[in-house]
Amino acid sequence: MTWVEVFSVYLVCHCVGDFLLQTEFQATRKAGGLGRDPVARRALLSHLFTYTLTFVPAFIWIADKESAGRLVATLAIVVLTHLVQDDRRLLYRYTITVKKADPPPDHPLWIFIDQSAHLLWLFGAALVAAA
Repeated sequence: MTWVEVFSVYLVCHCVGDFLLQTEFQATRKAGGLGRDPVARRALLSHLFTYTLTFVPAFIWIADKESAGRLVATLAIVVLTHLVQDDRRLLYRYTITVKKADPPPDHPLWIFIDQSAHLLWLFGAALVAAA
């Protein structure tokens, strides 16, 4: 199993979980879900649950070929980074500090920043899984 194979499978899982299965409620209300807002928390955690479910076939496939340690590491990378990232506060700070930009919430730049970061983490998870 190569990292390219793993990344390809993860990419499909990600697209299904982040685009096909994510509801409008989840997409529009999940920001700040790690904070005190119970509505944002419900939106973020329900999205994370459905997102993680899309990876179950991939994790079963990896478990058949790799050690339990790599499976757990990969699962942690995929799920925890998605949780923190979709809370959006870290990406907002990155955008302000590094990119020196403060686009409005509905600006297209956000989806590119968000998806680029997701792909970066999925790439890292694929490297760990295939190491």
